[in-house]
Amino acid sequence: MPGKPDYRTLRSDRGFTWFVGTASSALWTLAEIPIRDYYLSPSACIEAYRKGRPLVRDLFGPDVRLPPVCTPLIKYGHISTLGSTLTFPVEGEVVHCPLFASLEEGITHLQRPVEFGKDGMAPFYLEFRKKMQEAFPEEKVRFGWQWEGPVTTAWELVGPTFMYALFEKPNLVRRFLELSTASIVEFCRFFCDVEKSGTIEPEPDQGRLCDDIAAMLAPDMWPDFVLPYWDLFYRGPVAVRRLHCEDMKPQQLQYLEQIGVRDYDPGISPKLNPKIIAAGTRVPFGWRLGSFHYSPMTCKDVKDFVYQAGADGASYAFTYVESAMCEETSARKVRAFISAAKELERLIDSGESREEIGRNVSPSGREKFWNHWPE
Repeated sequence: MPGKPDYRTLRSDRGFTWFVGTASSALWTLAEIPIRDYYLSPSACIEAYRKGRPLVRDLFGPDVRLPPVCTPLIKYGHISTLGSTLTFPVEGEVVHCPLFASLEEGITHLQRPVEFGKDGMAPFYLEFRKKMQEAFPEEKVRFGWQWEGPVTTAWELVGPTFMYALFEKPNLVRRFLELSTASIVEFCRFFCDVEKSGTIEPEPDQGRLCDDIAAMLAPDMWPDFVLPYWDLFYRGPVAVRRLHCEDMKPQQLQYLEQIGVRDYDPGISPKLNPKIIAAGTRVPFGWRLGSFHYSPMTCKDVKDFVYQAGADGASYAFTYVESAMCEETSARKVRAFISAAKELERLIDSGESREEIGRNVSPSGREKFWNHWPE
């Protein structure tokens, strides 16, 4: 495997970092732009950035990362070009429909040539990007027309049939995954051509393989139905083997080193915590405070969360400002996150051990994290 890292030192060399990002939902909420308009109207999306970014800065402060200007982030871009229909609810996120009634139909379809810039809604969003670039000539407008990982894409294309076929038609599943993953790689090459980059750039987080549905497969199925197709994806125009996979189980962590992952984002994974991850793999990993977690937490809870994550081995802590957080109470908690993260980074940079950092967690925090988390 090309460039497999030295896991004996990779995590210690990484140290500790942190960030607070801004989700697009915060922009349209603060700018009072209807969700559907944000996705389908270039002028509404432009207004969301023009009004929303300054309002995020005013509410949350200078340490929150403002999002780069980007066309609406739609992870179903690839399957749309293959023929999947996308629906845009009046007050909800984008919805996709399964494209194939069977694996056999999908295998036949996936062997046909695709013009990724001309099929599905790609022409609409290429023109969308052109209009946004005219509105923001001083910034590079990113292309939000994106893709999912191999197993998630297979599930999107076939629906529940894919899960049954893992047991009933494993050889067809392998062929389907081979073809659909090759299609993802070709779509990524098209994406790089649009962005005029040799490889997929890491920001916003598009340089990461995102494959949440893989976590639904039993650990002993991963060598057969997950790892070969992750490897195929990573051999495409991807600079670094970074992974986002939510809801993984402890028994699945062993595979991260086998596939050469350098950075692991578990997202929201209820069966994991930093202590379990650190014991189960040597891959550097992040730990996220989800937007829905803020409501029952105090500022002290938030600080304890950050310190305990660092004490238990996280290489970075992060959170995103989202729609429901766009008010002062949540903003205070985000500022508490930033304060604790800055201090944690300083302590680790100064040579303080993870064990010593754990002393910054309050007694109630030691009880809460992670035995009684999440509430």
